[in-house]
Amino acid sequence: MTALSIEGLCKSFGNTPAITDVNLSVEQGDLFGLLGPNGSGKTTTLSCALGLLAPDQGQVTVLNTPSNRIHETAGRIGVVFDRATLIDGLSVSQNLSYARILIAQKGGKSDEEILDIVGLSGRQKQRAGQLSLGQRRRLSIGRALIGKPELLILDEPLSGLDALGVADMLDLFKSLQDDGLTLILSTHRLHEMERVVDQVAVLVDGKVLKAGPLENLLTDPENRIRLAATPKRKAQAAVKKVPGVQSVHDGEDGTLTVIPGKARAADLAKAVIDSGCALHRLEPERLSLQVAFERMVAQERGGDA
Repeated sequence: MTALSIEGLCKSFGNTPAITDVNLSVEQGDLFGLLGPNGSGKTTTLSCALGLLAPDQGQVTVLNTPSNRIHETAGRIGVVFDRATLIDGLSVSQNLSYARILIAQKGGKSDEEILDIVGLSGRQKQRAGQLSLGQRRRLSIGRALIGKPELLILDEPLSGLDALGVADMLDLFKSLQDDGLTLILSTHRLHEMERVVDQVAVLVDGKVLKAGPLENLLTDPENRIRLAATPKRKAQAAVKKVPGVQSVHDGEDGTLTVIPGKARAADLAKAVIDSGCALHRLEPERLSLQVAFERMVAQERGGDA
């Protein structure tokens, strides 16, 4: 089942376009990253999807329900925006109870079960105002789980967290996916998202530059090859002589980066070995999400990243 489908979504504020012709699809079970810098249109896109903003044009369905009838999905969607509104003077359990009242939720998981899921076991009586930022985010997610949602939407869930808090939160996202939830994470934190998401859409200046499986996004269109051999300069000279090779230059960690052009990896390996060098490593170069993003932006903006 498709958890979220967006087709041709456009929204402007006055004469300023916020998003233009946004198309994306999130399938049930995905851990989906809606990625892009601040101001790229991520929150506007989600606000339209959740029926909080009326789009100028386009079609949105959430859990097979049009966004203008999203009230029919009550309890099936959990949402946590960047600045979650906990009641600091109430205890952790009282915050959960208040959320149950707001959505008229009866039954479902107990406080203990929810707090165990989000890593806050034993803190039922602690006031929300006494929690750390990471703990507050966990409580906000726990509150969103009260209605037993099928889809969980989190806006900038890593904002303000330190390295340990980020690692803990990423583990939580994966465990929620393993429990059968579909997650949409809207964030500008590319490095961290590369560790958990399996599907992505990259938004820049209100447009989707690319969407699909993360691995497709990280595939190098020039098929670069990372090569390590000793002595390095002798190997570099040998590889440059291989017919079809476009370029060879220094890579990371003392390696060589080769754009092979029409040359095959086997041709490169043979040239290195025949030159008397020791070949230690030869493998396709996998782009980081940050590098892939920067290249997409540079291409979209005509070289101005």
